[in-house]
Amino acid sequence: MVLSRFAILLSALLLTFCGHPDKDLPGTSLYYPDIFPDYVDVTVPADIAPLNFRVSDNCNALYIVVSGKRYRIEKRYSGCKVILPAEKWHRLLEDSAGDTLKIEVFVKNKSGWLRYKPFNIIVAAEPIDEYLVYRNLMPGFQNWNQMGIYQRSLSDYRVTTLLDSRLMPGTCMNCHSFNRNDPESLVLHLRENYGGTIIFNNNQLEKLNTRTDKMFANAAFPYWHPSGKFIAFSVNRINQIFHAKGPTRATAVDLRSDIFIYDMEKNEMITSPLLSAEDNFETFPCFSPDGNILYFCSADHKKLPGEYDQMKYSLCSISFDFTNRSFGTKTDTLISSAETGKSISIPRISPNGKFIMFTMSDFGCFPSFNPEADLWILNLENNEYYNVDTVNSNYTESYHSWSSNGHWVVFSSRRIDGLYMNIYFAFVDEDGLIRKPFLLPQRNPDFYDKFLFSFNIPEFVTKKVGIDPYEIEKVAKSTKTIQAQTGSSH
Repeated sequence: MVLSRFAILLSALLLTFCGHPDKDLPGTSLYYPDIFPDYVDVTVPADIAPLNFRVSDNCNALYIVVSGKRYRIEKRYSGCKVILPAEKWHRLLEDSAGDTLKIEVFVKNKSGWLRYKPFNIIVAAEPIDEYLVYRNLMPGFQNWNQMGIYQRSLSDYRVTTLLDSRLMPGTCMNCHSFNRNDPESLVLHLRENYGGTIIFNNNQLEKLNTRTDKMFANAAFPYWHPSGKFIAFSVNRINQIFHAKGPTRATAVDLRSDIFIYDMEKNEMITSPLLSAEDNFETFPCFSPDGNILYFCSADHKKLPGEYDQMKYSLCSISFDFTNRSFGTKTDTLISSAETGKSISIPRISPNGKFIMFTMSDFGCFPSFNPEADLWILNLENNEYYNVDTVNSNYTESYHSWSSNGHWVVFSSRRIDGLYMNIYFAFVDEDGLIRKPFLLPQRNPDFYDKFLFSFNIPEFVTKKVGIDPYEIEKVAKSTKTIQAQTGSSH
């Protein structure tokens, strides 16, 4: 009897020191834990940074068990934050690729331990690209004197600077784009101070003035031709409208827009009358993976700015023979705004050429200002399009791009608070079906409560961009600028 009591006492002491809740004693909840970020039933790549989170309960302690095929993580925490050990996390994920992790969360409060319903995290066999390039800026509409373009390692939390306002004060930096996720082919647009277009290609860094005598403004919103020999741009004249009431704080209005293609070898801007008609607005170009088709958005002319909410863009395409720089003689309308009653912007095609993801909103072509904006997909094999309801929310979903293998998409969303834009990832299967997204992981689960900048223009790159920020600064501030010329298509 004495020995038995001693054994019971020893077991209790071990529980106290090891922190493991007695799994026979806690109450069991029928619900998943309320955690932020929400990682319940998400699909993640095997090379993602640890998915640290916090539990919303008012808890004194946490105990977590993460179980894979062969390995597991068991750890107790004081407070309500889960910070996963990186080395064990990566070993667990690598071993569980193509399988599922089981997460058990135990919470201790004044009433004792509570065991929540376990949830799963699916670990995809398909990897994600190593880095993400994005812009941080204040969430207002006029103050852009603090911004920067950064790259983040997705396997951990390391962030490095490509360019920011400390190096380029009074300069707006935007429209960064890469050729098929290649970090060695970059185009970057600068406005205001030191304005111009920065191009990094074939290990050369140059500054270009894209405006020719046939263009009403400088080029923006670029998309690389897969050959690396051309970059498609839209040329826009944009104003903002500020609203005194209603859910929309501001609206960006395109007063005019055309599409030009820059021939990098000949230093010429070319276009077609079908891409630069005065009675149409053409914007957001996107090449097919084989380079033979240019997709873009087009709207009929309206009386602006008064009829700004009547501007509705259709998804269109035109053939492009890049061997002799010739365009097709007609455009095709793939999805008509007359049919949808909505407006399409930012078409982005998957690397296999099967799917176009785009944003659809009530009007206009700058959806970051439209709370109703959602992501949609067009299946080019059967011409059916559908709302990606697995990733959409009650707030804005806007800019998006594909990973190099086509199995991941990244997009920006205001779903946390309706104000700040943040970055989410989602897995895409062979049929174009997209699973529940997850928020860009941070080391501290409280990061998004305290960070005062929005994220936008997320772009995958396969490796780290190796350009020194001071080299970009030197070229941007130099008076040596290449002047693009007007060319003619055949």
